[in-house]
Amino acid sequence: MAKDYILIDYENVKAIDLGPITDKAYHLMVFVGASQHKISTDFAMQVQSLKAAEYVRISGNGHNALDFHIAYMIGRLAEREPDASFHIVSKDRGFDPLITYLKANNIKASRVGDLFEIRALRLPKTVGDDGIVDDVVKNLAGRGSSKPRKLRTLASTIGSLFKDGLSDDEVQSVIAQLQAKGHIVVNQEKVSYNLRKRR
Repeated sequence: MAKDYILIDYENVKAIDLGPITDKAYHLMVFVGASQHKISTDFAMQVQSLKAAEYVRISGNGHNALDFHIAYMIGRLAEREPDASFHIVSKDRGFDPLITYLKANNIKASRVGDLFEIRALRLPKTVGDDGIVDDVVKNLAGRGSSKPRKLRTLASTIGSLFKDGLSDDEVQSVIAQLQAKGHIVVNQEKVSYNLRKRR
């Protein structure tokens, strides 16, 4: 069976909830910078609970040093496992030319900013608005300091969390409920949060 790899650029994406892959057959690789000495305890505990996960500390410092390590690892794994899929978790668009090149060479690869951007990991649409709002709150709480700060980005994030997507009206309804419940405050286009992380 072909493996699915998730490679996290931990220099770029520090606050990420691994909940979506807890019981799934993904192989996680967390790439940590040579001089990066702190990892969130919550994140480390989530990594520890996974069946197949490892940290990769890169050697040496330098511009894009971690990115090159990820590219090298994908090349090495793809040579050995040509049917594998690779998902780089990073907001760094510098990976995009690499993704284009890999795809052109029949290697299944993507770059995502969040695990829910991986289609197979998107949430099922829960029956009733409360279920959807609860799922959104849980997801946002798990993002730590990397929550969307603009209303448009928040709307896009909410829409992409669910397998079948949400209509614009459904997204606006969720945002209105988040405001009504005091989870978010919208000031013009800026969004601030009052979320308690749920287990």
